[in-house]
Amino acid sequence: MNRIENSAAPRWKAPLALLLAAALLGACGGGKSGGDSSSSSGSSSSSGGSDTGSSAGSGSSTGTSTGGGTSTAQSYTPLSWSQTNPATQYTLADGTLVTQLGGRVRDRHAREQPTPGDAPGTDDLYDLFAAHYFERRTHEVTIYDNVSTANPAQHVLTVVVRPQWWLYGTNFRSGYIGRRTGDPQGPTAVALYGDNGGMKRLPNFSLLSTQELKTPVANYDALPSDPSSNYTVDLSVPPQDGEFVLVKQITNSASLGRALQTGDLIEFELGIFLAGDQSDPNLGRFNYYSDVVVYKVGTPGAQPWFRGPSSDPTLIPWDSHVLPAEALAGGTLMTEQEDTSGQPEMNLMQASPNIANIDMQSFQEGRRLFHTSFLTGTHAEAGNPVFTAEAGKAGPMFQQPSCIACHAGDGKSTPAQAGALNTMVVLTGDSDANGNPVPDTRFGGHLEQGLVTDGGKTYDGRQAILSIASYTTTAGTYPDGTAYSLQKPQYALADLSGNPLPMPAHLSVRSAPHLAGLGLLEAVPESSLEALVTASQSDPDGAVGKLQIVTDLKDPTIKRVGRFGWRATSATVEQQAAQALNGDIGVTTSILPTRECGLAAAAAGAACRAADSTQAPLSDSDLDLMVHYLSTLAVPAARHFAGEQPLGISGPTIVAQSLATTNAQIASETNLQARVATGKNLFAQLRCTACHVPTLTTGTAHRFAELRGQTIAPYTDLLLHDMGPDLADTFPQGNATQQEWRTAPLWGLGLLASINPNVRYLHDGRARTIEEAILWHGGQAAAARDRFKALSADDRQKVIDMVSSR
Repeated sequence: MNRIENSAAPRWKAPLALLLAAALLGACGGGKSGGDSSSSSGSSSSSGGSDTGSSAGSGSSTGTSTGGGTSTAQSYTPLSWSQTNPATQYTLADGTLVTQLGGRVRDRHAREQPTPGDAPGTDDLYDLFAAHYFERRTHEVTIYDNVSTANPAQHVLTVVVRPQWWLYGTNFRSGYIGRRTGDPQGPTAVALYGDNGGMKRLPNFSLLSTQELKTPVANYDALPSDPSSNYTVDLSVPPQDGEFVLVKQITNSASLGRALQTGDLIEFELGIFLAGDQSDPNLGRFNYYSDVVVYKVGTPGAQPWFRGPSSDPTLIPWDSHVLPAEALAGGTLMTEQEDTSGQPEMNLMQASPNIANIDMQSFQEGRRLFHTSFLTGTHAEAGNPVFTAEAGKAGPMFQQPSCIACHAGDGKSTPAQAGALNTMVVLTGDSDANGNPVPDTRFGGHLEQGLVTDGGKTYDGRQAILSIASYTTTAGTYPDGTAYSLQKPQYALADLSGNPLPMPAHLSVRSAPHLAGLGLLEAVPESSLEALVTASQSDPDGAVGKLQIVTDLKDPTIKRVGRFGWRATSATVEQQAAQALNGDIGVTTSILPTRECGLAAAAAGAACRAADSTQAPLSDSDLDLMVHYLSTLAVPAARHFAGEQPLGISGPTIVAQSLATTNAQIASETNLQARVATGKNLFAQLRCTACHVPTLTTGTAHRFAELRGQTIAPYTDLLLHDMGPDLADTFPQGNATQQEWRTAPLWGLGLLASINPNVRYLHDGRARTIEEAILWHGGQAAAARDRFKALSADDRQKVIDMVSSR
């Protein structure tokens, strides 16, 4: 295959060419920030710059796609990274196993759950992000695992903690117990550990971040303890590298009451106290807990875990168990623990237990940017300081001022049933001489409808108002006689005074998709996707997939495989984020330095063109922080696997209720597990897996170590498929016709209703339920849909149960 050579096109044309490409492909690739970060003291950089998708420094080869059976081959350059992070799990020359993790403060313990009846998000619980979470509140953890020199059957663990801030009185709590002697059966003490001791402190600068600790520590007992009481510190002076390092050496299991052996699970958490003036609002709250880490002796890495039985008198109640392979949707490194704290609405917002130590702080700072209004700098969560450096970057035209305003809970947006569709992506276009879409003269290719009041000031970023005028309802009947109905939205366009406007020649309305697993999807090699294209050529249902090929927005002479957005119109997480910032918020970057709304003709785009020179862009370093956040968001564990305990029932509730009630709840969950297992088999028998491919494997060269070499279960092939005329719009993009859509991943889908009980599905949010989404499948999916319709009502529900368990 030939290497793609750089074009001789004049460089001065590149910004306009890139903006036109972004406009035609959709500023969000059909969905803001990913389809599918500046800030505080003590920040750690992960890789020295934003180079996602760069072909530099790798001698990358080109690929050739046959486009799913088309006659013209299309060349592209595979993704590569000129800088990559070091491995986080490895073995030293002396046989020591090393695991490096990142951690953050937590408000409460992992097994504490909301008080029954309280609204979601109102309790002070494990998955929440404490105010000021992006400053002074992360830490790096290294676990050294040694075979004991005294007894080869035993192990010694040495846990090193490098906090971002000065601490005192740090608790190291290990060996979960769950109940006190004499307590009634059940998880009466969900924060009780057998060892609640402190930590030692290494001599200043004796262990730098680039060095390994010699373990076991020979003089461990002689080391001084962590300071026991608070002390004065300057809030602007964090510890230097190696200046404040804590260590804990473990030789016994506090829960098992014996020496550590290969295969033992050691669970631990920290009790964290920030040093400084506790009355200073700039310090904020000072006392926290940490992530719960479950480590399997003799096996590197933190183990994604779930709670065992609650009320068996022979077992520790809700003891930690390793998630089975069937639940590891994000692989061993990128799957969250079970939702042990009963906060499903927060599950899509978490880092993995195995996030790299050097990525944790960047994750937090990227999250801050994701939650920041680029109009005012205010944070979407109360108690956080205004990010003044980011104020004034949005607009003048915008849909929303922040990423989180559309991706609530990092989930998907749902179309308003009354009023402006201002959390959706609205692509608009005029027609060229051949009838293909070009940026329209009224709006520039992306309709903006934002109207926001913040701090007593109203910001009007509207160009016009698109709303759902009505629905066209189609009635149908299953072969067993069960009736159903499907709804298709009909839109109306009006000016700001409510006067009707003609609809654009080309229009596509799309939800902002949920964000689970973006980095993992970026890490899947193009060769794997090519193999799926080839395999689809012989699909018995004709479900022939094809790659989307897009222009690299950082270098328009290069073509890439599209992965993100409803039509796979973005090649990388970074470029998807840049498109979303520009098209939905009106924030420019070095990738897209001019606003898309400036493509509107004459006066309609004048304000946007003026803003290009008067409003500051988002810096490359801040964009890179957002890439860190989006790329390392963990994938929630699949739910309702064999052996899982009922979710959402708190420890006090279990203790207070009768054993018969508890057993009935377990029986109900066990029945649901059987239904999900059957539904998984039916899903394959229906051949839904022809497009919703259950598993993919990531490559070994991605920038972020935690994304490499993972077997994941996204249920997508990332390919374009013809879904039939009923799902078509009038906005073809790249290789995709108006009937073709990228296979949407299913992971995280079942959690969306926990974030928004009124969530809707499919690209434009027309489907009110997962069942309706299935029934809308046509084209290459029609045969699978018809097999679904032919099932019994109970079997249809089992398939839905399975999809909802992702």
